[in-house]
Amino acid sequence: MKKRDRELLEKVGKYYLQYKEIIDIDKLLSTFRGTQEIPVSDFTLSYIYYYIMYIVTKDAVRSAEMARRSKLTYREFAVEYSQDLYGELNVGLTVPVYPVGLVAYYTFTEGYNAPEYAVLGYLLRRIYSIVKGKREKITVSTPPLKYFNFLDEFNKELSKLEEVKEYFPEGYYRCPSYTDPDWLTRAYKSYFLAEKLESIKVGMKKKGGEEEKVNKDLIKFMMWKLYELYTFYLVAKYLESKGYEIKKEGEEYIAKKGDKYISLVFNAPLPHSSLIKVDEEESIDKYKGRPDISVVQGRPIIFECKYSTRVSYITMGRFKIMAYTYEYNPLTAVLVYPGLETEETDVDSEDGATRRLDYITKKKDGLLNFEYNNHVLYMMIIDPLVEDEENLSRIDRLLGKYV
Repeated sequence: MKKRDRELLEKVGKYYLQYKEIIDIDKLLSTFRGTQEIPVSDFTLSYIYYYIMYIVTKDAVRSAEMARRSKLTYREFAVEYSQDLYGELNVGLTVPVYPVGLVAYYTFTEGYNAPEYAVLGYLLRRIYSIVKGKREKITVSTPPLKYFNFLDEFNKELSKLEEVKEYFPEGYYRCPSYTDPDWLTRAYKSYFLAEKLESIKVGMKKKGGEEEKVNKDLIKFMMWKLYELYTFYLVAKYLESKGYEIKKEGEEYIAKKGDKYISLVFNAPLPHSSLIKVDEEESIDKYKGRPDISVVQGRPIIFECKYSTRVSYITMGRFKIMAYTYEYNPLTAVLVYPGLETEETDVDSEDGATRRLDYITKKKDGLLNFEYNNHVLYMMIIDPLVEDEENLSRIDRLLGKYV
């Protein structure tokens, strides 16, 4: 891992799961695809553990609420005996009792006391005990950013779990079964995750060669996604410095200042795309451009983030922001990249032009503009290796013209 990668991890790695919209157990488990562990500070790891405990608690409460609804409506087959038939006849059980005037029949009965509820009761109590104990040992030394703050919600969910677990018997443990209802399966996942919390680490997907064998769950971090998160963090910090308050609302972050609203959209198509038709395809949404970050207040400001020092990759990003001017007619589009470092053989003259533009961008203190299609576009160097203040100054020079 390069020094730049480590700096990126330490600056914003703790917010990775939230930025990736990991909000439940299933989404979290889908991230355990790392094959090579990467070192992170105890501070970052503690924050990640704290957030995982929040997800575990929230899903345990969800399991309990689903089970309570099921408890009121669930019915199961039972066999009953009577002189009259009140259900489908069970011939095999009727034969021995018929001489005394009884018949056996299938009927429905309430599943109020089904054994699954006793198992759930045990799991909920164990989850509550584990999370409460680990919360006392694992601390978050500094409060999260306001728009990533989940601590109040965590406290609420833990209080709910303390209350809702009492709706079920203390019960007992048994191994999970493929016939378990969804709510019990979810509770098992929460329980197992809570127990092995400290064994979860951060990792990457090793490229090429034989994959490293690990005996722990590794949350797969993608560096390009972290770089996108770092750019968002700087944009958000700039807006806050101008008096905006940022909150999460649905899938968007909203910056509010008085009666002004700015929407921050990630990896999603924007309204008013100029893409009208794709051959005979009925839906064209998947063919629309999805800018990494869009700052929307009327016409959007588009940020395309390229975490690479390879000239060909930055050339591709340069043409991508040019394409966005046709599709979305933005106020401006910005190519964000850490700056070219290594000498490479240029594939063509376009790469040579990109290398020249990178040289000019560095000469102009990390921010270069060029005109295209009646738009002023930008190349901006945001390098995690330098102090945030230096990167923020470039964000300020850019957004100060439009926001």
